[in-house]
Amino acid sequence: MNLKPISQQVVAVVGASSGIGRDTALQFAEKGAKVIVAARSKAGLATLVEEIGQQGGDAIAIPADVSDFNQVNAIADRAIEQFGRLDTWVHLAATSIFAPFDQVTPEEFKRVIEVNLLGQVYGAMAALPHLKREGGGALIHISSMEARRSLPYQSAYSSSKHGITGFLDALRLELKHEGYPISVTNIMPGVINTPFSMVRTKFEQILDLKL
Repeated sequence: MNLKPISQQVVAVVGASSGIGRDTALQFAEKGAKVIVAARSKAGLATLVEEIGQQGGDAIAIPADVSDFNQVNAIADRAIEQFGRLDTWVHLAATSIFAPFDQVTPEEFKRVIEVNLLGQVYGAMAALPHLKREGGGALIHISSMEARRSLPYQSAYSSSKHGITGFLDALRLELKHEGYPISVTNIMPGVINTPFSMVRTKFEQILDLKL
């Protein structure tokens, strides 16, 4: 599969205000890509766009909650409006709750699924029409090692990450069957020291667990 050089790409990075997402956006911008950065944190996005600009890059920010399809779709629409196309979609917005399963409420479990799994689904839904129109591109989804191996006290998070794997495996086969030159990548990081490590917890003390 032949993808455009990064310097010629328009790239959306969703979940870009901190951690892996922020560094990913900076790396794409450093290599010459035009970057659309999205997350819930307006402050984090503002400093990221400023940093990219100071390095001579080109970036715009869009605050968005990935559990809302309309907000996710607006990210792709803004890419087209601002830069005329979309080549790569990187999605890693996530949340979690660290607690025994019988202490997790239905609303808390639902929120993790909506952000982690449906957010990734919505990202693909928003990006794919534009990638198909361009004749190719890349979907890059950042998941977790928990997509393969679950951990205790992470029932909602593990469920969402296993769901991402099933979704992306099916989508990859579908695009291959239909003949679209669109890559679908599922990246599963292990132990990463990022701000996401401080997830919501129902234990009396925050455990030094890096997820």
